[in-house]
Amino acid sequence: MTVEQNGLTIRPITGREELDLFSQLPYTLNEELANDLAVGRRRQDWMWVALRGDRLLARAAWWCRPGSDTPQILDIVDIDDFTPEADRVDIGARLLHTAMAATLPNGLRPPEYSRFVPPDWRENAVTRQVVEDRMGPPPGWWTP
Repeated sequence: MTVEQNGLTIRPITGREELDLFSQLPYTLNEELANDLAVGRRRQDWMWVALRGDRLLARAAWWCRPGSDTPQILDIVDIDDFTPEADRVDIGARLLHTAMAATLPNGLRPPEYSRFVPPDWRENAVTRQVVEDRMGPPPGWWTP
């Protein structure tokens, strides 16, 4: 499933060959993605990107135990922090809304969201904004 709107393309990755694209945004779990795909903790159709042209603006991915048919944890939600603030949360919310509608079985409550953050994230204005953008989606972004 690919959604295109106002120059923004939202879609799952096509396979392992797009891990470099998916990993363009920095996060501690990037190094684990290839192995997670290989052993079944991730599926390519659970790894979504929001692109404008070739530029990665946001990404989201779910994790599960090997053999599971449903995602257990949403553990990657990243937004290009160089995107203007007014667009950043909107792009992230649109990505999550589209990806969840396609990824989660109808009526399934969204899995918990988990993120590794630096211990001093509240004291650093940039890090604090990054965490708050990801932890506080706008009202109404998800309706089962």
